[in-house]
Amino acid sequence: MTDEQDNGSRTPRFAPRERADTDSRQPFRTSLIFVGIGIILSFVTVLWLGLFNEQDEIRLDVTDIKVDETGEVELTGAVYRGQTARGEPYEITADTARERDTGVVDLSAPAAELTQTSGDVVNLTSLTGVYFPQRGEIDLAGDVVITSRDTGLVMTSQAITANLDAGEMVSENAVRVENDSGVIVADSMQVVERGDRIIFAGSPRLTLRDVGEAQ
Repeated sequence: MTDEQDNGSRTPRFAPRERADTDSRQPFRTSLIFVGIGIILSFVTVLWLGLFNEQDEIRLDVTDIKVDETGEVELTGAVYRGQTARGEPYEITADTARERDTGVVDLSAPAAELTQTSGDVVNLTSLTGVYFPQRGEIDLAGDVVITSRDTGLVMTSQAITANLDAGEMVSENAVRVENDSGVIVADSMQVVERGDRIIFAGSPRLTLRDVGEAQ
């Protein structure tokens, strides 16, 4: 009888400990996704600020230049190359880059690549982009995809607006963020405080992947 009671008392003692171990892993794995989002915001801010600050070290190659009667300038096959303040090389390409007389810049098929000091390579593509220098904002629209090679993170949406001065990024469209750790989908997203705070809205859903499955 004593042995049976002892055996019965031992079983539940270990069950909560196993659940606690499982629970303790989830915040860590989930945080990898959020860290990746912060990296993406930093990437967007660094690239677009560097592109439009007109620094001497930025190199611009074009295949054609047109100026219409209104004074608007259109660059075909624009390729911007430069380095961040930390010496990280980046390259931004666009089929066309058109500057309006108001200073607003329209980009067709923009694509950007940043090689970080860590060795990670972050890429961004969209169908169109519009830069508003007076507001310090860049609007990306149409199949927006941002990826981080080393973290495996992929963010997709149909439209994203980044406020470069404030260090904020907003998408009022459905957004999907995923890597090997899991997937977050939401109807909208707001990144503030330069990636320190991330808000998902509109029935957000988080799915964590099993470590063995990810491998």
